[in-house]
Amino acid sequence: MSEPTGARETPDWPEERGPHLPDAMTRIPLGVWPFLALAVLAAYGRWVVLSTGGFENPVDVVWVVIGSVEMLAPPLLGAALFYRHPNAHRVFPALTFGVALFAFAIIADALRGPVLDGIRGSDLEFENAILASTGYSVIEALFRVFALTYVAIGLADARQFEDRDADGRGWVLLVVAALSTSALGAALTLASVPYQSLVVALLLIAQFFITLAWAYVGWIAFRGWTAGEEPRPAWGLVATTGIGYLVLTVVVSLLNVALWIIGPTESQVPLVFEFYQVLTAVFAGFWLALLAAFWLGLPAEPDPLEVDPDTPEPA
Repeated sequence: MSEPTGARETPDWPEERGPHLPDAMTRIPLGVWPFLALAVLAAYGRWVVLSTGGFENPVDVVWVVIGSVEMLAPPLLGAALFYRHPNAHRVFPALTFGVALFAFAIIADALRGPVLDGIRGSDLEFENAILASTGYSVIEALFRVFALTYVAIGLADARQFEDRDADGRGWVLLVVAALSTSALGAALTLASVPYQSLVVALLLIAQFFITLAWAYVGWIAFRGWTAGEEPRPAWGLVATTGIGYLVLTVVVSLLNVALWIIGPTESQVPLVFEFYQVLTAVFAGFWLALLAAFWLGLPAEPDPLEVDPDTPEPA
């Protein structure tokens, strides 16, 4: 018998894949990687600086980790934002710019040591070198102020619901308390070091605007939380962070005033160092709360199927 002349069926073999990255990595949005790389570099730089001193006991390691949160969390905000929203640069441009400024602030902080070493090694007089160092600190503060401001603007732009009756009187009182106690501490500081009044004034003005920027972020998040924006726990975390920062500012300012009053009579005030360690841990908690909020998906993307009421329907 002769074989049929029709086409033979060939088995459906899977095609071989060439060299490729693991699927677990390719599934991560591209926008995550620059922020993640910066966080790794920041962690390495922090380790290089701290490893020279050595650690005497596990408690020292814990406090080193807590003190490193402020440097590692800002770039991770951008990583979390792009992980949850791969098109964040299109959907939330202001928010993306804000987290990018946080990343640039970390770069500026990493360059602080070499820049200051160069200033000290120059022919500048001592007073001018201090002024130049203060100017660099002000530049770093401006990065944070604009980063916080754009984060607040981005959150405001991302809101989808109208405001409910959110009582802002408590916020106003808290902001006034934070700024007034800071001003009192500033006045006492200026009285203590009149020969460096310009330097102290510049640093205090920078801190003044940082406090206002944190208050702005917290107020926007509080309004979003009361309006029921999603994810609601994330908006609540950011609002709590803004409130906590203002409360922390009041506590630190009052502590500085108390130290200024009792300082001349006490050579060493007990438990001050431990108290400042606790405040450092609380501030690290604020950064972790912000990071958790972005990891939860803050803010929710608008529904693409929703029709803008101002857009005319097709005829």
